[in-house]
Amino acid sequence: MIRITCESCGSKLNAKDELAGQTRKCPKCGTPILIRQPDPRPEAPMEQVASVAEATVETTVETTVETTVEIGAEQHLDQHVQVSDGKSFTSQDLPERLDRLNRYLICDKSHLVAAWENNGNGWMLKTNFGFVNAARNHEQLPSQGDFKFVELRMKMTDDGLRLIGIRSYQLAKRWALTTLERGDDQIVSTITKPGFLNKEQKNAIRKAINDQFMRHVWEDADNVLDYLAGADYHTAGVG
Repeated sequence: MIRITCESCGSKLNAKDELAGQTRKCPKCGTPILIRQPDPRPEAPMEQVASVAEATVETTVETTVETTVEIGAEQHLDQHVQVSDGKSFTSQDLPERLDRLNRYLICDKSHLVAAWENNGNGWMLKTNFGFVNAARNHEQLPSQGDFKFVELRMKMTDDGLRLIGIRSYQLAKRWALTTLERGDDQIVSTITKPGFLNKEQKNAIRKAINDQFMRHVWEDADNVLDYLAGADYHTAGVG
């Protein structure tokens, strides 16, 4: 058994010997970890050891007890998640980086928390006084919570930028938003699985679309508008 430590959140983990040289996500914060061959020198005793199960493990905000699970040969979820246009996607379809044409939003259970677009400003954190740069205001980034990562899919047409789809993803319960200060793409490493939006989150996203885009960008995106206005809270997106 190989003992490793997540450099992002400090979790102590166990991995099977045959996984040496492979990369697996930390079950606590979702950060990819390279499983290295063990150092031949004697290891110091470990007070707390968590292992990673074959399924994704989520630690609730309320508990302070370390989860003990084991990193298996495969950690991807296999279930197909339906989107409302009849297509489906799995955890293997999760984004590996931000698409520079798309727009991205992060919501808590009812409000918009952060937004990103490819304008050089990086992630912007929403406050009571407007949007501020997340990297320069890292002390305001929550270390835990239930957050959805929303991808607004865009297309460049002869008439300009147009909204064509939306996808939502679940972020790790701990340390996900603290990655916003480390760069644009770091947040995708904390995605754990496809996610589903509740009524309040859909309303927050509709307002963000209205606030951030001119009407011609979204007025023909009937599939997205219907999805955000609908009462279906069990599909992960459209388009």
